[in-house]
Amino acid sequence: MRNQTSQVMTKNNALPPDDDAEPDSLGQTPGLTLDIDMRDARWQALADDLRQQADFIWAHLDPKGAMPAAEACLVLADDAALADMNQRFRDKSGPTNVLSFPALDFAKPVKGAQDLSNPAFVLLGDIVMSYDRLAAEAQAQGKSEQAHGLHLLTHGLLHLLGYDHENEPDAQVMESLESKLLGAAGFPNPYDAPPQQEYET
Repeated sequence: MRNQTSQVMTKNNALPPDDDAEPDSLGQTPGLTLDIDMRDARWQALADDLRQQADFIWAHLDPKGAMPAAEACLVLADDAALADMNQRFRDKSGPTNVLSFPALDFAKPVKGAQDLSNPAFVLLGDIVMSYDRLAAEAQAQGKSEQAHGLHLLTHGLLHLLGYDHENEPDAQVMESLESKLLGAAGFPNPYDAPPQQEYET
């Protein structure tokens, strides 16, 4: 997987970051509600963009029908928090840019509303992001923090929906969908430019 350090924690091998990080409202607002737990104030300028991107992805995921109301928790943290979670949940030292903790275990990636069996409301899980990694990677790749942040959120959200990059075919499917969703939102393909440095996969 080029250019990515994100990892997905499955329902069977990880728990949400903290009890207070779980989605806390069960309202059925149309679209995808992003319950933001801001643990690093540097994220403040990007919070509204991240909420809008999550809702945009949900609205554009299925061109044939409306997705059910859903909610995910987004924990906006720093390298120290991600390093701690990386060690606790993956037994790996050091920080990573984004971790995903799915609440549901999909047999195959969600491509539309029909893959969710049309429930009235869906709790997707938790996404945790590091501002330090975001800033460093954006600078190294010559991207704005906004563009890279929206890419990382898109990547993390797709992990909650059952996508992964454990092998090349799956990685290509996931990267293609990320690029399509970001392009529809007016952002360039995040995989067009060669990476400036190597990242773990």
